[in-house]
Amino acid sequence: MTQNKPFEEKSKDAENITQPESIPTPESTPEPELQELTELLKRTQANFENYRKQTEKRIEEFQQFATKDLLLRILPIVDNFELALKTSCGSVEDLRKGIELIYSQLFNLLEEAGLQPIKCEGKFDPYQHEALMKVDSEQPEGVIIEELQKGFTLNGKIIRHAKVKISSGKKPEHKTCK
Repeated sequence: MTQNKPFEEKSKDAENITQPESIPTPESTPEPELQELTELLKRTQANFENYRKQTEKRIEEFQQFATKDLLLRILPIVDNFELALKTSCGSVEDLRKGIELIYSQLFNLLEEAGLQPIKCEGKFDPYQHEALMKVDSEQPEGVIIEELQKGFTLNGKIIRHAKVKISSGKKPEHKTCK
């Protein structure tokens, strides 16, 4: 019973609360002012929708421009490949040197764009490497033995993990009974 009295007192206080006069209620708002506010809201919504559409259009234009810039930078590399294919009459060593130069040109372009290879030396790191194979070796367990596919970061974020072969440690020797 004593617990109910404070509750009853609070509910009596709640009944006595009135709204401040500065906030108009729907009943006290004159009709013209309500229409003005409604029109303002509609204009604000329309302005926001137009802003959203313009922003989407600008993003699309920026993406197209960035793609165009990248393609223009790749075209000289394509030209060099075509030139190498036309002059394949030379020795195998000359063709190899030409392809190495083209590879170097392409890789420099990718590095300028922020692409960096992931190093695959030493201990296996699951955040940078993906272990495809685990083999017995003379190396300690968890050491990378071979890189099967390069991994890359773009501006410091991994976009492809390096695929590696890691060591499972030395193969245990079986004791033979005599």
